[in-house]
Amino acid sequence: MEWDSVFKVLTATIVSIGGGGAIVFALSSWLGKYWAKKLLANETHQLSKELAASKSDLELLKETTLRFQNDKIEAYRLVVDVVSKILADFDAAEDGLLSDGDIKISKHTFNQNRIRIYGYLAMMAPQEVMDAQDELMDYLLLITQEEDSYDWNKVRNLSLKLLNEIREDIGIDKEEVSYNGAL
Repeated sequence: MEWDSVFKVLTATIVSIGGGGAIVFALSSWLGKYWAKKLLANETHQLSKELAASKSDLELLKETTLRFQNDKIEAYRLVVDVVSKILADFDAAEDGLLSDGDIKISKHTFNQNRIRIYGYLAMMAPQEVMDAQDELMDYLLLITQEEDSYDWNKVRNLSLKLLNEIREDIGIDKEEVSYNGAL
């Protein structure tokens, strides 16, 4: 066999295999792209569902946290309202502005609200707030039971201690508030 014939046979073989190879390559390339698109679409759909579920969970968590924070602030407002009322009554009693009957009613109202405050705070306040509240309420309770005398400076300091613990708990400010007045 001559080299020319061998070369023609070899070229014909390569061309016929190459044409089939090109067809196989084109089909496999198309099939690969098709499967890749299909897989990508499935993954995208699955990730979209997971993202939507995560967004829903996050929204629920946000709403729950906001509701809890608002409830906590409301309970703290009740604490401030009750303490300010009893302190105003103590001042009025010290100044002789309340009758004995009014003082008894004020003490009874304070006792009712003190117990209610404790329940509200026990549900949501950290121990630091509870300790400051206990310290103030114990002192006020001793005053109402006439086992201790009313000292405005001590009441103010205990009240500020409670307010600073509340402020820290609700995240208003970490820096303590202090009384800087002259009295």
